[in-house]
Formats: sequence, C-alpha cells, structure tokens
Amino acid sequence: MDEDSQHIDSDISLRVEEGADYDPVQLAGNGVYSDRQIKEALGQGHIRIYPFEEANLSGTSYDVRLGEYFFTTDRLQNKPVYNPYDPDDVARYFEYQAKRAEPHQEICQKRGLEPFANIPPEHPVILLQPHERILAHTYEFIGINPPGTTQMLARSTTGRNGIVVCKDAGWGDPGYKGRWTMEIQNDNHEMTPLPVGVRIAQIVFLRSGQTQADYGQEGKYYQSSTLADEVQKWTPDMMLPRAYTDEIRPLPPLIPQEEENNG
Repeated sequence: MDEDSQHIDSDISLRVEEGADYDPVQLAGNGVYSDRQIKEALGQGHIRIYPFEEANLSGTSYDVRLGEYFFTTDRLQNKPVYNPYDPDDVARYFEYQAKRAEPHQEICQKRGLEPFANIPPEHPVILLQPHERILAHTYEFIGINPPGTTQMLARSTTGRNGIVVCKDAGWGDPGYKGRWTMEIQNDNHEMTPLPVGVRIAQIVFLRSGQTQADYGQEGKYYQSSTLADEVQKWTPDMMLPRAYTDEIRPLPPLIPQEEENNG
C-alpha cells in the first residue's frame, strides 16, 4: 500500500467508543442512523465518509459539500430532440467536457458584475443562470455497505434560497460509497452563485434488511473496492447519465392469474 493510500485509510478510521456494540444486522429494519450510530458505523467500516468532519455531522444526517466540477446542458444548438440512449448525443447535450468552478473575481470581471458580498475574490464559484440545470458532485465520497441504504436531501437553507439539489433522484443504493452526482437547478429568476465547498445537501443513512447484491455488483456507475482507488480514479465524466447502457426490450405479455392456473 502506498503512502497516499495509507493516509486515506487512516484518515477515515474513527475509534468506536469503548463498550459500543455495533452490529449492522441488529440495526436492520425501519428508521435512520443517529449521529452516534453514524460514528460507530464509521469506526467499523460499515459507513464511509471521506473526508469526515465532525462539524458536518448532525443528529440524523451528514452535510455534504459542493465539488468544483460540473456539466452544463447544451446552450448553443437548438436541436429539437435530446436522445439519452445515444452516448454521442449525451456528450453533445452536456457540452462534451466538464467545466471547473472559476475564481469569484474572474467570473465577475468576465461578466461585468459587481463582486458578490461575503465571497472571497479568489474563491472558486459556480454561477448558475436563471432556471439553469447542471450536473455537479459532492466533495465527499460517502455511502454505506448493505444492510442499509442512503438518501440525499437538500439542506433547508439551500431550498429556501431557490436551489434544487437532486430533483427526484436522491435515492442511494446499498454498497455505493462514492461521490454523489447532483442534479442542481436554479429556480430563481436571477443568477445565483454557488461557492465550492458550501454545505449544499445532506445524506441520511437508513437501515434495511439484507440485500441480494450490492452496488459494486450491479451498479452502472463506477464503484471501486477500496477508497484509495476510488479517490485516485474518480473523473468528472462519471457524473454523466448512462441510460444507453440499459437494454431496451419489449414488455412481456400479461397473463391473468386465473388463466395461468387453468392452463
């Protein structure tokens, strides 16, 4: 194991309080993890949060921060159709490559805007156009092994400021422990700056029964077996949708139960 890998692995290791009795199977069922249970699960390696900061842990969730890369949708060509089942059209629609947040001062100079109050001049910012939708990502690599699953929700402050974080795509999968892609939309009629590193959403950890397989076996998006490998190999294009990997098949005929039994 190289030095970077050792640093990553040691950085996420938390000591479980003496006498703590953590068993994910015993926790299976309804309900969410409390802050204490999240820390216990971290110590046992059942939950991953990297990098972990105690200040971002709340009573029943963990706040995640906005990363620096994002994809915009096609603003230049007014094509009548976007085909999500064609990888070439996906690349076109999301403008072929990810963008990177720019320093606040540079953004304002390029657009002829006055500097935004309370944001440092050199701090990287994503400036959302009115009603614009982007793909962005969490800074953290975060998730849970089965049994258990996760859900992303906007922080209340984010929602009150007119920013939608994950639309209806906030449900996680057992075993997914990487960076989350966020479908961020500006519901305001004005441009809105998003500073990189701001706490933009929260992840809730939920209990579940045992699953037949985890995300690493069935997921369509990249998942590594180790955190060090995940961090080193993550690239922004992993945010792009991959509906084109799904096979499109006709629906099977419906057979009424009574006819099936009589046959």
